[in-house]
Amino acid sequence: MRIVIVDDESVICDGLSNMLAAQKEPSWQLIGVYNDSEEALETCDWDSVDLLLADISMPGLDGLQMVEALRGRGWENSVIIISGYAQFEYARRAMLNKAVDYVIKPVSPDRLLGALRKADEMLRERLAERNSRIFILNNMDRLTREFIGEIIFETHILTDAEKERNLVSWGLEGKTFVVLVFLSSGKGEAAALLEAARQGQRATQYCYPSGAGVFTVVAVCERADDFDPRLFRDAAQQAFAAVLWCQSVPVASLDALNAAHAGLLEQLRDSRSFDQAQRQWDKDAGLPPISSDYSSPVVRAIGIIREDYSKPLSLSILADKVFIHPTYLSNLFKKQTGYVIIDYINHYRIEKAKELLQDPLNKIYWVTEQVGFANQRYFSQVFKKITGLTPVEYRSSFFLHQEKRQTASRPVP
Repeated sequence: MRIVIVDDESVICDGLSNMLAAQKEPSWQLIGVYNDSEEALETCDWDSVDLLLADISMPGLDGLQMVEALRGRGWENSVIIISGYAQFEYARRAMLNKAVDYVIKPVSPDRLLGALRKADEMLRERLAERNSRIFILNNMDRLTREFIGEIIFETHILTDAEKERNLVSWGLEGKTFVVLVFLSSGKGEAAALLEAARQGQRATQYCYPSGAGVFTVVAVCERADDFDPRLFRDAAQQAFAAVLWCQSVPVASLDALNAAHAGLLEQLRDSRSFDQAQRQWDKDAGLPPISSDYSSPVVRAIGIIREDYSKPLSLSILADKVFIHPTYLSNLFKKQTGYVIIDYINHYRIEKAKELLQDPLNKIYWVTEQVGFANQRYFSQVFKKITGLTPVEYRSSFFLHQEKRQTASRPVP
């Protein structure tokens, strides 16, 4: 069980850490201690955390607000709330956010141990359920789609052992794959498309929006001729109103999916059909330049953000560096720039991410780390909120539109 502690009082963090160490439980691992809730929220890799020990009363973002923010991002693991107040409303909000326990300060070792064992048991039950045959059977379609997506778009690092294990687990061993890319001028739902496309096909199909009206489809079948691209195109015409371009290619292995997809995008980029799809694929105009009206603390804070965007950043970190109170800096920054500090940090990080994503050799998981996000799921959420596109959609869209702009700018021989 991987544990993170968040409490603004160092003495409490030290005490909790010592209590954990005293238990000598080999499966319990303290992987992070934070004195700043905003820093923890934005810089911790929450996908690797099984249990959060969080204080309620902290400056800025309190413990319950942090948990609510994590739940809003889809983080579902265990929480133990620690508080100096035995108030019903705090306990009620903790339980609404699926807290395992609510521990009152001063924390006794026996009380903490009981809460930790409760969390550990819940984790074991959750892992057993996820690894069970019933869970896999009930979630086979979603798990397979996510796995194939990781292969095509290279969103995660997967070892050869993981690929081989998943190949067997998701029933993909010995299968043939067909990669299909099509361009639509209309709007439609992938679910409706796949429902129509299933008719007459002896293949399981997975659809991924790739941006700029482009959709990637992977068909999993016993033989390549089990999937008929013509039937799929007919279904796409019904679901999306108009299909401007559609091509497919069969591949014999998972490792060939990414190269096949890139080749189809190149064909689409070079086709005349793509000129007919005029879309605003990059919705974000970027951050405004630094104004001469900004005060010195705001200018210094922006300079630090632009210099250290790849490192952990938060309101308290910036306030310490510019030598003013966090609340004063927060109010001053918002008044002069129009941005909450964490929003400005995220906008700047996404601007840098867009630059890195324009190089197809930069993997998305690598870009995530380079721009200061520890959690790829959160990076994707922030990226889409700011640009209107997922990182995958942005990369595909840039690749297609950039080539067209370059082609259009070349002199006629």
